Amino acid sequence: MKVLIMGGHLDDSVLAVGATIAKVVKSGGQVDVVCFGHSDEDFADVSDKDTVVDRLVSQAEQAHEILGVNSFTCFHYPDYAVQENRETYRLCIESIRKHQPDIIISHYWAEYFQHRAMARLACDSWWQAGWACSADIGKPWTARALYHFEVVHPIPEPTEIVDVSDAFDLKIKALECFESGYSFTEQVETRARYLGSTIGVRYAEALKKSAYLPRTVTNIEDL
Repeated sequence: MKVLIMGGHLDDSVLAVGATIAKVVKSGGQVDVVCFGHSDEDFADVSDKDTVVDRLVSQAEQAHEILGVNSFTCFHYPDYAVQENRETYRLCIESIRKHQPDIIISHYWAEYFQHRAMARLACDSWWQAGWACSADIGKPWTARALYHFEVVHPIPEPTEIVDVSDAFDLKIKALECFESGYSFTEQVETRARYLGSTIGVRYAEALKKSAYLPRTVTNIEDL
């Protein structure tokens, strides 16, 4: 299985589905991660302003290496600039065509504006990447499914709860690469424990399958 994660920021993929990524890799699958924002506003001291991007990109690379991703790419958009436009849309389509994933995983709508923008970009580019158009950014490719993940706000009525008990330690180890003024570790573990309790396991992560593209049914028995 080939999976493409499309994140708004350097740490979104780790926070949301870090253990799922590690689990896919452990099972022999391939995961590629692209993100748009480079977290240039993530400094609590003005003296850190000129070094914050290099520091956080390096930390993100280390974190994704721990999870075993095949590739990690940051498009280096400033914070607050991750929005829907022609350039970001084409980058999404190009990424899908380049990595040719079976599954795309990205943001859900019910979060703040940059994450909402990524949810829209992911769905629309999932659709248009399969069109016979924009030939300069690769051959058409349509992933068979797209799933949304949660970063800040819980997904309402997730369609999948993934048992990540055997990979959760790698997620925590990856999160510890990010040296920030605020630690998400306790919040992440609490949510994973709650989700795990809903399916009778220790740790879990939530996904919601997108119905943006309907499934083609030619054999009625497939229903």
